[in-house]
Amino acid sequence: MKRTASVALGLAVCTACSDSPRSLQALLVPTPPATYEVVDLGTLAPPGDPGGGRSHATDINDLGQVVGYSLTGGEPRPYGEMHAFLWADGVMTDLGTLGGPPEWSYSAALFINAVGQITGVSNAAATERHPFLWQDGVMQDLGTLGGTWSEPRGINIAGQVVGYSTTATGDSHAFLWQSGGMQDLGTLGGPRSDAHSINTVGQVVGEASTATGETHAFLWDSGVLQDLGTLGGTFSTANAINDLGQVTGESTDLLGVHHAFLWERGVMNDLGALPGYVTSSGSAVSALGGVAGITSTAAGTQHGFYWERGAMYDIGTLGGTRTWVFRVNRRGQVVGMSWTCGNFSCAHAYSWEDGVMTSLPALPGHRNNYAEAVNARGDVVGESSLQVDSDLRRAVLWRRAEAGVLAGLP
Repeated sequence: MKRTASVALGLAVCTACSDSPRSLQALLVPTPPATYEVVDLGTLAPPGDPGGGRSHATDINDLGQVVGYSLTGGEPRPYGEMHAFLWADGVMTDLGTLGGPPEWSYSAALFINAVGQITGVSNAAATERHPFLWQDGVMQDLGTLGGTWSEPRGINIAGQVVGYSTTATGDSHAFLWQSGGMQDLGTLGGPRSDAHSINTVGQVVGEASTATGETHAFLWDSGVLQDLGTLGGTFSTANAINDLGQVTGESTDLLGVHHAFLWERGVMNDLGALPGYVTSSGSAVSALGGVAGITSTAAGTQHGFYWERGAMYDIGTLGGTRTWVFRVNRRGQVVGMSWTCGNFSCAHAYSWEDGVMTSLPALPGHRNNYAEAVNARGDVVGESSLQVDSDLRRAVLWRRAEAGVLAGLP
């Protein structure tokens, strides 16, 4: 395995050996770098329409269904409206909106679960934005907690949706929507909370303010909101939870330094940072408890990392000074965006697996791209753009070549 760990080599090897059959196979038979075909998913605009230049993919499930948002072209405003879409079997379907006046018509699909249920946001009126659940051709308004603004953060296989909503008093609270109703998950004594992730069994994690004015990570389970504490400081937030109940995020320590953590069985474990780096944050957690995130130096250099069983591996960059981590799948494949130079103008999508960072190709004539989500097979979605600040952006699918997929892996 071509990995650079922040622990002794012996520990890194033992860690990999004990991880899973996948890691053992990677040690005995080196995994060739995966190859990808880039697919332009198109837009909702008619051919030749000026609005046909912009679409973006946000998520993909294991059926290969892709969701995102696209300009529709035409009236009522330049390039039409922005609408949520579902792409499946080569066809992009307009999911519509929750209504509102034409000049405020907007929707975006953000997440899709394993059975094709979709959640996202849509303007419901000129000054209101609500989450929706789309299934079987129907877009359902999930409402709010009494306020005018609400957004989803995730959906599980049961169709439960989590996120945040404003209340009648103007505060922002975490919510869980299920069985036709939106439930206020409350706070830890302060005025604010936000739900960031939900697993298959309905456990929810996020952050909430306390009575003393601090912000702490929380775990909501079966009606009970649990304070996960901190690493000794006054701040923590939980970004993701897997089906084992393992939670990752970031917290300040006694000195106020932000570190990634893995919380499990009642204990918040400090994952530290790479050698020479100061801060870290856990962004995503795999099915087996591998954590993907970012770590930074005092000078601002930012690398991605992958932590598993006590070893932190440097994902590296594509030649520049910064890498972002967005998602990890159950195999431990990480996707995101990395610079190839010293600034954002040379941002490129990547996939990292078994110590190898693969640059994902942009569409012909395009300069920039970034990857936002990955499914269990290793297919990746995101966008490709003419350049960073261009409106000419297309939703893309990076389809992993069959030869690069290891048979028998979860």
